[in-house]
Amino acid sequence: MSLFRREPKQFFFYEHDMHSHILPGLDDGVKTIEESVAIVKSMLALGVKRFSFTPHISFPSPMNTPEIIRERLDLLKARLLKEDIHLDADAGAEYKVGEYMLELIEQDAIASFRDRMVLIEHSFVSPAPSFEEVVFRLQEREYHPVLAHPERYPFYAGAILERVKALKERGCRMQVNLLSFVGFYGKEAQKGAQVLANAGVIDYFSGDIHSLRQVGHLEKFMKSKNSAALLKCMDL
Repeated sequence: MSLFRREPKQFFFYEHDMHSHILPGLDDGVKTIEESVAIVKSMLALGVKRFSFTPHISFPSPMNTPEIIRERLDLLKARLLKEDIHLDADAGAEYKVGEYMLELIEQDAIASFRDRMVLIEHSFVSPAPSFEEVVFRLQEREYHPVLAHPERYPFYAGAILERVKALKERGCRMQVNLLSFVGFYGKEAQKGAQVLANAGVIDYFSGDIHSLRQVGHLEKFMKSKNSAALLKCMDL
């Protein structure tokens, strides 16, 4: 019997991964359907049960569309079904916030996932000038904005808790990368993630997986004392 047809062992507490770049050939993440399948199998074996795939959308590139993203999702599901794996998954996108989003919102052309959530991010160089307006316009259309990996923005460092609390007061949810807790993105991101965890202001944890190599790091974390410590500080 295949390993992936056994009941997966739940090493960690998150079952819904809602930030990844696993759909093939859409961005800087996975390039081939074969790697996509291998990553999904590995994550299922770790106990992840649901996926919301979020390929990048930014102006001018990559300007993926909801239709293109759904086609890749259908391709992945069909490929896994050949191995009798029924994948519980949908797909949205990770938008790099910019004024181009305002037109997409107006056209109702936003790629959202479960319960109309929309994953958004800043550039790592500076905050998006249109960020507050984009959040407001999304909420006006009954979307639920989720800020991706706030711990990774260097311009949040030193005041990350204050910035996150201010955004949450405006109705923006927070998603933190699990690999931040083990220093995968550097010590500043690791420190920021821990501050947010200690304060109990994180809404979602995800892998932000771009490659099979990253899944290996995720597996080590989920089986480590670091994950147990995180569980304790989050009172989960």
